[in-house]
Amino acid sequence: MENTKALERVQEIIHDPVLLELSRRNEKAFTRKREGGMGFPDALCFMLDMGKTTLQTRLNRFYFHVKGAKAISQSAFTQLRANFDHTPFEVMVRELVHDEYSGQEELPLWKGYCVFSVDGSYLQLPWDPELAREFGVRGGGNRPSAGISVLFDVLNGWVLDAEIDRTDRSERHALDRHIDFLAGELPNIAAQALLLVDRGYPSYDLLQKCEENGLKFVMRCPSQTFKSVMEAPMGDSTVTLENGQKIRVVKFVLGSGEVEILVSNLFDLPTADFPQLYAMRWGVETMYHQLKQVVGIEKFSGKTPNSIRQDFWASLLLLNLAAVFQKEADQAVAERQKDKQVKHLNRARTSDIIITLRDRLVFARLCGHKSLAQWEVGNIMRELSRAISPVRPGRSYPRKHRFYAAARQNLKSVL
Repeated sequence: MENTKALERVQEIIHDPVLLELSRRNEKAFTRKREGGMGFPDALCFMLDMGKTTLQTRLNRFYFHVKGAKAISQSAFTQLRANFDHTPFEVMVRELVHDEYSGQEELPLWKGYCVFSVDGSYLQLPWDPELAREFGVRGGGNRPSAGISVLFDVLNGWVLDAEIDRTDRSERHALDRHIDFLAGELPNIAAQALLLVDRGYPSYDLLQKCEENGLKFVMRCPSQTFKSVMEAPMGDSTVTLENGQKIRVVKFVLGSGEVEILVSNLFDLPTADFPQLYAMRWGVETMYHQLKQVVGIEKFSGKTPNSIRQDFWASLLLLNLAAVFQKEADQAVAERQKDKQVKHLNRARTSDIIITLRDRLVFARLCGHKSLAQWEVGNIMRELSRAISPVRPGRSYPRKHRFYAAARQNLKSVL
């Protein structure tokens, strides 16, 4: 998908009158047009301008650039956004996913497979009793936290499906729903899908569900999860689980000395390919880093369950748009360097893409004069294709263990 097509699709959805009816929580909201007011499309565009400054500063900037008028107050906007739910942003994400994966676009594959990873994480929420009741708290404290789960295309950089739920939600149930989405909404993709998941997910039911829906999988598996897997020898073997399902077990020793156990229904894949394949799962971890550290999702723009969900889906839309710009910028980098002798392949810097879109997307394309918008998007693409970083395959770093919390606790115990 080209960036112009993706941005036009977002703009089309924003101005679809049906969208207001789907998401409106107050039937009287947005029924009158007021001089200097903020209509429904304006509100959506503004919320996609995700610069991490104060809300009033963002409002002032938006009104100056888009409306040329005095901005509404922060409290007025807080009341306005309460009139609709997160549906508009979820619709944008799902419509772009449908367009990208409908079969019209050529997708990146690994040995004929679309490679997806599912993983869960947590978001720290602002301290508020309502958020604590809605999402729960973690770690014995009183800080509200939400549980999230994402189905991520590690080769294409797209979030296909996601959910935000209570912090005590089951990751296995989330994976179950992601499988339902893949098989139900994208059956053409499910037929060539390969799932990579971490330990904690494998169960008889989930392995069986993958088989029933025609999904291939590679799952990291604790040795105690299945008795037959625990008893399997080192190396490559095939075992029959207690429920009668036949799976492949690959055991090998990592550089740290730890024994890695992978279970799969890929029976024709060479054994040597499994470590490389499972290493691709790290793509979803990188996505979470971008979501939290670059997008800055945990700097929420509101303190209600509704605003948390709005910010969550708007942030995922930003990541998918960044994947579109990444592909085009990488192609521009490759074209510019094709005749040069370089030590490493280079690609556009993802963090620069996300930050540029986060701070300039709305004013570049979703608002203002069309020809000026196209000129600004062209400027953005030229800038992004020049901010590059080398690709170093196989690079890794040892995990840094976080011992400070335990050290503090031990210190308290002796004082």
